[in-house]
Amino acid sequence: MKKTLLLLPFILYANIDNIKYEGLLHLSPVTANSIINIHIGDEFDKEKIDESIKSLYDTGYFQTIEAIKNDNTLLFKCVEKPVILKVETTNISEDLKKALKTEGYLPKKGEILSKEKLNNLKEFIKAYYLSKGYFNTVVNISKKFVSKTSLILQIDVKKGKELIIKNVNFYGNKKVSKSDLTDEIENRPRTFWSILPFTNSGKLNIYKLIQDKQALQNYYLNLGFMDIYVSDPIAKSNFDNYTATIDYQIHEGIRYIVKKVSIDYPKNIKVKLPKFNLEVNKYFNVSALREDLQNIKHAFQNLGYAYAKVYPEIKKEKNYTYIKYNVIPGDIVYIRNVTINGNTKTLDRVIRRNIYLAPGDKYSYQNLIDSKNALQRSGYLENVKIKEKKVSNNKIDLLVNVKEGLSGSLRAGISYGSYSKLGFNFSITEKNVFGSGQSLSASAEYSNVSKTYKLSLYNPRIFDSLYSSNFTIFNSTFEGISYTSKQRGFSVGIGKKLSRFVSSNITYGYTKTKLSDYNTTEYIMPESRKSYIVTSVNFNNTDFYFFPTKGIISSLSVEYAGIGGDEKFIKLLGDFSIYHPLKNMTYETYAVLKYKIRGGIIKSNGYLPINEKFYLGGPKSVRGFSSYSISPVDKKGTEIGGKYQFITGPEISTPLSIKNRIWLTGFVDYGAVGEDKLNITRSSYGAEIDWITPMGPLSFIWAWPIKSESNDDLRRFEFSIGTNF
Repeated sequence: MKKTLLLLPFILYANIDNIKYEGLLHLSPVTANSIINIHIGDEFDKEKIDESIKSLYDTGYFQTIEAIKNDNTLLFKCVEKPVILKVETTNISEDLKKALKTEGYLPKKGEILSKEKLNNLKEFIKAYYLSKGYFNTVVNISKKFVSKTSLILQIDVKKGKELIIKNVNFYGNKKVSKSDLTDEIENRPRTFWSILPFTNSGKLNIYKLIQDKQALQNYYLNLGFMDIYVSDPIAKSNFDNYTATIDYQIHEGIRYIVKKVSIDYPKNIKVKLPKFNLEVNKYFNVSALREDLQNIKHAFQNLGYAYAKVYPEIKKEKNYTYIKYNVIPGDIVYIRNVTINGNTKTLDRVIRRNIYLAPGDKYSYQNLIDSKNALQRSGYLENVKIKEKKVSNNKIDLLVNVKEGLSGSLRAGISYGSYSKLGFNFSITEKNVFGSGQSLSASAEYSNVSKTYKLSLYNPRIFDSLYSSNFTIFNSTFEGISYTSKQRGFSVGIGKKLSRFVSSNITYGYTKTKLSDYNTTEYIMPESRKSYIVTSVNFNNTDFYFFPTKGIISSLSVEYAGIGGDEKFIKLLGDFSIYHPLKNMTYETYAVLKYKIRGGIIKSNGYLPINEKFYLGGPKSVRGFSSYSISPVDKKGTEIGGKYQFITGPEISTPLSIKNRIWLTGFVDYGAVGEDKLNITRSSYGAEIDWITPMGPLSFIWAWPIKSESNDDLRRFEFSIGTNF
């Protein structure tokens, strides 16, 4: 700051008649007068003038300020900092530019130049690239003056180089191998596989070094080494060849065995205690201890003790440890308020009806978790967080923060099969019409063998009651291997939510069918009408809509055709899918095991057309075989469908990227179908990648047959793509 005071000693005691400013651009004289500490009528006080200069300078607008006395006039001669007319960037990625704008570091047009902001800008860019593993990034900021008070700012970035980890050394590890320890950390040496995506890159990331230290300590604690000490990592860098070596000092200590596990709590409380994860005569495991603490806490919270606390008391004797869980339940807590935030589209009442805790209710952790899962299963909320805010010893507020996802989807799919050839499908769906939670969809499918048009509307909660409704109209044409069918019809139904996870539905439908191009007359009526009722019961307690990690989805339905019309039969269908998380030593889910069972039986009471019978093959059946290609045949070799079907198979899914919602699934499919019994069987194995991208869902399926016949219509690969809005 440059400041100048030009005052003569013999007139210091004169009074100020006028205050003037020279060089003001962004401040008006009136505003400047309100900032300074001296005013008209005051004496020419040197200290007050000095304080006034400081006050003006603190506004951030000025480079230099001079105070000049001209007779009885005090003149502040100011030179303001230059204004940025334009910001030009070189070698800055769109991601970095977005981050700079989001964090407020990128200067804007019309902004006053600030040295402090430019320094912060440089540091942010360097830290940004350092977090991505790039060292010695250079940021050059040049100023091109258009006038004394305006300039063009030019920002040029020279991204640094990555440091490749050459080796990681562990000193002091005697009972745990180097390879096991290396597997636990993020900063690992580069290998041949590092070129593949979703694998260890072998690049040094200094921001993850402390996490690596904690991961090593947790790993040892999970193996029973309760006295473990891991030093801070020392990364030694060689900037001549941009390589790095990381060193750790380790003191392992004794490996402890759990001798006894007990719990102490007020015996007047009747609580169902969970099974302990820490087991006697096994090595101590800190993750099991933490899991026990949470499970015990939740058991008391389910009784209303929201502020329950559980403390572990640990005693060591030789190589044994004794664990005692001490519980302080506190008071029973009641809900005061439930506040919903983050929903810009979805109505409050639509979210609130899936929350099983209301003002005045006794707190329950299970009800809170069930509420979160119910909201996440809705399909139109991307993320749900329920925070607890303590009001008093017996009152609590729940803050429900939701992030709305892309409830509308515009999907386009492409498929190819040796029978169906090239196929296209298109659908537009809105799962949250006007924020009401209602679903409206229209779809069209077209291929060489099929054309389908469908419009459907589903309301899960009529007037926020426990009742639901559904309505569908459709028009389809399908050229089967042994026939061609043309169908038009509609269905309308009503359902009811029987419990938190169970719902029922009854639907009436009417379909008009025309069959042609058939190779048999035994199962064909050229034109028929179906008037039918379907009743169903459904169960769903999974945790997520797109990728469930735990829970069960099951359904049972009975279709009765014969309320008038020509078609007369009873069809029984059952589906069951169970999801079980597989957890590592630190109780983190690394994979999900899924098992599915699907069965069906048809009993004919008169006319049963072949298009109502069971055919296997396709993505939702036995992958690796073309849709509807697995079927019984008559004496002429014509596919006539079966009256019995059975599909089953295990799957194991692992997240390639939870953040990007990419899952890799390995599967084995087995299917059986038959006219009088399950005598036609096929099986396959393969892999599937599902990716919910910001632009829509992508699915890729690779499948190979385990059991097949020479005339089977195989489909080794298929995929679908889409766009969400």
